[in-house]
Amino acid sequence: MASMPAGMRTYLDNASGACGNSEKEMLAVLSKSGLKTHGELRSHAMEALGLGHGHANALAAYYLKPEWQSGAATAKKAATKKKAPAKKK
Repeated sequence: MASMPAGMRTYLDNASGACGNSEKEMLAVLSKSGLKTHGELRSHAMEALGLGHGHANALAAYYLKPEWQSGAATAKKAATKKKAPAKKK
């Protein structure tokens, strides 16, 4: 699994501050758009969230790499983890 580039977290936090939406809200805007390519997502983020090219570019890259997103690895592990059978008393 590739790790998120250094500085990306700070850049995304700054993007969140610039548009006034949380990371989760920004990702939801991209998800609901139905767009798939980086360029389309970047343009949509610029228009819908009022982000500049750089912040929208970072957000699009982040959206397309779910393994970079907070909790993605944890959620993936939880979904694949098998439950142990309950012990009888």
